[in-house]
Amino acid sequence: MQGKVNPVIPEVVNQMAFLVIGHDLTVTLCAEGGQLQLNAFEPTIGYCVLSSLRMLTAAVDTLTKRCVDGIGADRERCRSLVHGSIGLVTALVPALGYEACSRVAQRALAENRPVADIVLEEGLLTQGQLDHLLELEAMTRSSRVARIVPPA
Repeated sequence: MQGKVNPVIPEVVNQMAFLVIGHDLTVTLCAEGGQLQLNAFEPTIGYCVLSSLRMLTAAVDTLTKRCVDGIGADRERCRSLVHGSIGLVTALVPALGYEACSRVAQRALAENRPVADIVLEEGLLTQGQLDHLLELEAMTRSSRVARIVPPA
């Protein structure tokens, strides 16, 4: 069927991970079963560890080459989804308070409108303040500096 996406490669990676988990248990039991530091189970331990490494390497290489390489984000689509998300109201709580943000969120949900539109319509923040608080790059990078609402 044209356009069908078959998730077989990620499923194989899961199977390899399950097998490695089984090997890990085998290694644990072999290590536990060794007496007087003369571990008769070392060949099994070596087999399981080396097999696991080979299988995981092959699985990750296949997943990378056949599933991950070439994937790219549609930046504009992602940006539009974020700007349309009601969750953005959380970034406004330090500036507006919980009650105002709760009211804005309820209204945005009921009217199926962006949070930013309602905040501007109600005059709660200026466009500059709103742009500063809802700057996606600032919200997604690590920073120890609190974002402060710029003056109107």
